[in-house]
This record gives sequence, C-alpha cells and structure tokens, in this order.
Amino acid sequence: YFPYLVVATVLFFVAYVREYSWKDLAVGAPIFLFLFFLLSQPKVDDGLYQVAWIKEKKENYRVAITKDYRFIKLRDDRVEVGDYIDKEGELLLKGEGIGVFFDRLRARIYKDIESNIDYPISAVVGALTLGVRYEIPPSLKGYFSLSGLYHFLAISGLHVGIVIGALAFFLKLIKIPKPLTTSSLILLPFLPLTGLPSSVVRAYLFTLLVSLGVESFRRITPLYLLGVVFLVSLLFGKFNLSAVLSFLAVGGILLSVYGGGSKLEKSVKVAVAPLLFTSPVIFYLFGTQNLLSFITTPLVGLIFTPFLISSFLSEITLFKFSFINSLTQFLGELFIKGCKLAFSYTKFAVVHSELSLPVVAGALLLTLSFSLFGLARYSFLPLLLLVLFSVLNQTVIKDKEFFLKGWKLNSFRFVSTEGQRYRDCRIVSTYVYPATRKLLFRNKLIDIRLKRLERGKF
Repeated sequence: YFPYLVVATVLFFVAYVREYSWKDLAVGAPIFLFLFFLLSQPKVDDGLYQVAWIKEKKENYRVAITKDYRFIKLRDDRVEVGDYIDKEGELLLKGEGIGVFFDRLRARIYKDIESNIDYPISAVVGALTLGVRYEIPPSLKGYFSLSGLYHFLAISGLHVGIVIGALAFFLKLIKIPKPLTTSSLILLPFLPLTGLPSSVVRAYLFTLLVSLGVESFRRITPLYLLGVVFLVSLLFGKFNLSAVLSFLAVGGILLSVYGGGSKLEKSVKVAVAPLLFTSPVIFYLFGTQNLLSFITTPLVGLIFTPFLISSFLSEITLFKFSFINSLTQFLGELFIKGCKLAFSYTKFAVVHSELSLPVVAGALLLTLSFSLFGLARYSFLPLLLLVLFSVLNQTVIKDKEFFLKGWKLNSFRFVSTEGQRYRDCRIVSTYVYPATRKLLFRNKLIDIRLKRLERGKF
C-alpha cells in the first residue's frame, strides 16, 4: 500500500498548503513525527496470548479465541476470558485490571442473554449490544453478508446513534437540558462492555462532539470532526478493517450532505454513499457485494431499530421483565426473517469481482482529489464507475466439477466470498447444510451422504 499512501499524503499536503500557511503546518510536524515514531515500533511476540472469548464446543472441550484471532484448544479448566495462555492452551497468567473486569462482565451478560433469549436470536443480541459475534452460526452470517446487511452485526455509528437518540428523546420528554450531550455522557460507562472496537470509539467520539457542537456552540463542521476522531482512533485504538469501512461510509454520507447539489441529489447520494464508498475495499478484499444493499438497509432497519432498543432494555433490566424479553424475542425473529427475505429478493444483485489494488486505489485517490480540491460534489463519480466496472468484469468460474470438504464448503468465508465466483458448477462435499444450498444458489451441491443413502450404504 505504500506507494498509494505516499500519493494520498502528497495530495493532503498540496491541499493544505493551498489553504494554510507554512507556519501553521510546521507547528504540527514535530508532534506528527514523534507519534509516527511511537506507532512504528515493532511489537515483540512474548508467547502470551490473551483470551478474548471461550467457545464451549462440548463437555470438557473448550476453544479459546485470542485477541489476535487465534483459535487454541484449552487444556486448563481454570482459563477465563482475559487470562493469558500459551499456544498449547495452558494457563500462564491470570488476567487483571479494569479491562479484564469488563471483558469478564461482558461474558457473564452474554450467558444471561443465552438463558433468557432463544438461539440464534441470543447470538444476534450479543453481537448488537456486546460486540460478540463468535457465536453466530456461519449460515446466518452468510445471509447477512450476501444481503448486504452484515454491518448490522458490527457495532458502529448506526447502533450508537440509535441508542443515544432514543435516550435523548426520553430525556427531552422529561425536560432534561442538552439531551444529546447528556445521553452521550450517560452511556460512557457502558462503552467498555462493547469490547471497545474502533468503530465504537469512532462513533461515540463523533456523536459526542457533534452533540456538543449542536447544543453548546451551534457551529460544527462534521467532516473536520470526523478527521479529528480518525486521528484519535488511529493513535489510541486498534485501527482494523471494520474501522476503515466505518470511516469510509460516514465520510461518504458527510460528503453527500456538504458536497453541494439539490435536495434530491443529496438524498440519493446519502442513500448510496455507504455502498459506493466501501465498495473499493470490499471488492479488493472479499470480492462480493450486494448492489441493492442501499435499499434493503432502510427496509430491514425499520425492524432493526426497535429490536436494538428492546435488546438494550432487556439487558439494562437484567432480564427481569418477561414482557421485554418476549418483545426482544419476537423482534429478533422478525429481524432474522427480514434479513433472509432481503437475500431472497435481491440475490440476483450479488456481484463477485476480484479487483486489483491499482484499480481500487486509483478510484479512492480520485475520490480523495475531488474532495480536497473543491469538487466534493463529483467525488462519487470514480466510485460509481468502479462499481459499473465490477458488474461488467465479474470474476466467474463456470461449468466445473470439484470436491470440497464440508467444513470448507459450509464455512462463512467460502459462502460469502470466493464461493460466489462459481456459476453452474457441480460441487461435491462430505456434507451440505440446507442454508448453503440457498446461499450458493447458482450451483448444484452434492452431499455424499445422500448418495450413500441412495445406494443403501448409509
């Protein structure tokens, strides 16, 4: 990525030199160089792996998922979330500190969710409120991904905005001054229960700064605030793929609002901005995109919003009120059905195109150039052309016959990414889930077990 980052840096430098004086830019240079030095220091692998989650596979069989996404079979029953283990699954060091406290509290709350909400709705509730996506079945994640609704499962600005907005509405009803700012501050102690992913930190800081600007100073520049939050997230948090997609989506929406044009033009751009601005990264890394997600998102969002609010109410009330729990259960069922229906009606819009880095980087750099040099209204054009190019140049493998083991064929990654490149293929496997047949609808899947059953050998 280095050559493209250099070009982006030059574009920023030229744009800022045109806007500000050399003295203004020189003040920040030493600070930038110092921070760059700190961030560039290599990390030392000390053989310790901190446990982020523990999956209970079956009796006496537990698998730890570590902070760096390793899967390690545990050999010690004493291991808890937050502890440190070696690669053999043995306990090396008990976790301590406020961070470990919240990690273990989050694990206990998830157990309460499982006890009061039926599976797999409980897994979705855990993802929406606690950021725990480890327990969601691969088939269900496949539906969310291929319907273009996977962003609902990752806590982001949408989730934070809904919760803060709902609380602010209640505070406004009871005449509490500055309800947006107050609700943001009320939710601050609960943020660690989400695991503090970059998307949550970004969304909370951005919402808090906007709330302060609207209710205290009356003048705000959202794009500038997004840049400030971007810098804070980069310096003090783990900046991962989820954060990249989140910033791109929000940046696209803000450019839609402040980039000029008629109200109709802005409305259309706001609707398609998350799809267009994240498409370069998604096509480059995963290859698969549902081009009608800008339609399914607001439709399913009508169910998602009350479902998210009821999920938080269930947790805040410690699952003591059966009415709230039943409401969460009911809305969760509707939410999952809505996701599956969204896939059923828009699966023809699922596109698989494995684009090269120069192509996607070029589109992003052109968009950045338009945004920096006073042409924000046209920043959508390179991304729109990229999507059209993806539709016309799909990566397709047709009329093949091959064998895959069941764990590979039915995995979330295969179904939602590389599996979508196959068309009219005959895929033989050791086992095939019913959901996999629907998600890989363009192919014929053969389950060896059924063949054996037909021959009377099973």
